[in-house]
Amino acid sequence: MELSQATEKRSTTVEARQPPCQKACPAGTNIPKYIRLILEGDYYEAWKVNRAANVFASICGRVCVHYCETDCKRKLIRPRDGETVDTRPVSIRGLKRFITDNLPPDYQERFLKEVLPIKKNGKSVAIIGAGPAGLVVANDLLLSGCKVTVYEALSQPGGMLRVGIPAYRLPPEIILEEVDLLKKLGMKLKLNTALGKDVKLAELKKKFDVVLIALGAHRAKLMKVKGEDLEGVFPGVDFLRKLSLGEDVNVQGKTLAVIGGGFTAADAARSAIRLGARSFILYRRGREEMPMDEEEVEGLFEENVPVYYLQAPIEILSEDGKKVAKLKCIKMELIEPEGGKGGRKVPVPITNSEFELEADIVIPAVAQAPDVSMLPDNFEINSEDFTSTEDGIFAAGDFHLGTTTNVIEVIGQAHKVSLAMLEYLGQEPELYSLPQKEEKVRQSPWYGEDPDRLGRKKKYGGWLSVSKTGFQEVEDSMTREMAEYEGTRCLQCDYFVCIDKEKCHRCGKCIASCPQDALVMVHTDPSPYQEDAWFSDGRWQSDKTSEVVTKPELCIQCGNCVRACPHLNITFDCNS
Repeated sequence: MELSQATEKRSTTVEARQPPCQKACPAGTNIPKYIRLILEGDYYEAWKVNRAANVFASICGRVCVHYCETDCKRKLIRPRDGETVDTRPVSIRGLKRFITDNLPPDYQERFLKEVLPIKKNGKSVAIIGAGPAGLVVANDLLLSGCKVTVYEALSQPGGMLRVGIPAYRLPPEIILEEVDLLKKLGMKLKLNTALGKDVKLAELKKKFDVVLIALGAHRAKLMKVKGEDLEGVFPGVDFLRKLSLGEDVNVQGKTLAVIGGGFTAADAARSAIRLGARSFILYRRGREEMPMDEEEVEGLFEENVPVYYLQAPIEILSEDGKKVAKLKCIKMELIEPEGGKGGRKVPVPITNSEFELEADIVIPAVAQAPDVSMLPDNFEINSEDFTSTEDGIFAAGDFHLGTTTNVIEVIGQAHKVSLAMLEYLGQEPELYSLPQKEEKVRQSPWYGEDPDRLGRKKKYGGWLSVSKTGFQEVEDSMTREMAEYEGTRCLQCDYFVCIDKEKCHRCGKCIASCPQDALVMVHTDPSPYQEDAWFSDGRWQSDKTSEVVTKPELCIQCGNCVRACPHLNITFDCNS
């Protein structure tokens, strides 16, 4: 089942006018708008702008991989001679967290007063899995009028957010607060209820109008090396789950070898040192290929966790045939993939480069996959439209993808699943729109009032209070002063240059003033049937044979063109 063509067309039209940070966000969060609201001091409305797309702003303010920052237009600024410009991105993730850390105490009550009561549509939905995918779909369908019941096998909601991310990065109370709001919206949550054991898929199909499977990917994949069955080999996802649920994890005084280059590997290594162990990471590729982001690598460096690149285990050794004693490794090199057509380089062993490392515990954190043992043998997922071979059963999140990914991608995908499920239920495939505050300013407020903002240097970078002594959060929130300063670094790219072409004299002064080449003069040949056209010098000519065309992807809202136009003919307008 595909999303309706009308919905896709609307989405394409809106995206064409989005700034690069919003386009880069899988959930489509309107980042410039909530930054403006921060600068107005209205943190509640800024949170609502986030929640309209993100749902879990407080969580993503801590653990999002922030694609938005990667695409921040600041990197495109071209300094003029003698000009100093900081092209590093705005700390968007930090600003998101600042909002949720400074919400008024009654924010949930205010929110519920605005959205309740919800008009019911008479449809019932079962969601299997209280991870980010299941909870986002629950939110969407609750706001659309459905009755939603979520089944979770674990004793705590949150899925991999709860049992896969340590408290020093994401405190459990943050997750519980988000779940609490969903429960106030009407979500029924049944914990300690596992599919296949406590509840059957066939039963859910009969009881509910539609079922979503969002079980996540909690099963660790093996490294497939000799000795992996020894005592002391402990998959990273299992290690973190036990730790998060308060089960006994005794690694004090031991040496842990963590295998992998992703967030699970970093979380396992950094958690181990907080439990009194020594840990190091082996990764078979180089730093550039590592899936974890710069902040996580910085955290490993600050906490003195060694990372050995281009090294891989080939055997886990034991002295008594029972327990792990050493790790036999080999050095790797990266080569071009077969055919030499580009793509990710392939790690291959270097002959005669074997060596051994002491280790009491080996933690593979190479990959994870969904557990499908409780599903029918012929059950399959359609990767294109989130449906399955069972009518009325959809799939979402890491379970749908077949591997682990990051929370913001799951949130973005979950919204699409919600639309598909609404369409299946015979409802309009459109998500509920939260009431939005009308913006005070339609004209870009930054280019004229703050001409020095281009030169403002990035100050906030997280990792401000690294501590290995416990599981308290390692990253400080922004202060109000810092948030306001960082917010003024935003170029407000959802404002676009608008030129009244009827009044434009085509003098070219705006083009000459633009440091980004975001304005160009385009010449066109008039039609001989054009009313003001005449023939001269072998061609048809007109007073309107040229026009100034804007390139929004290059514009940095510096306002030079506005000031340069002798006829006050250029303005900025916002698409939000």
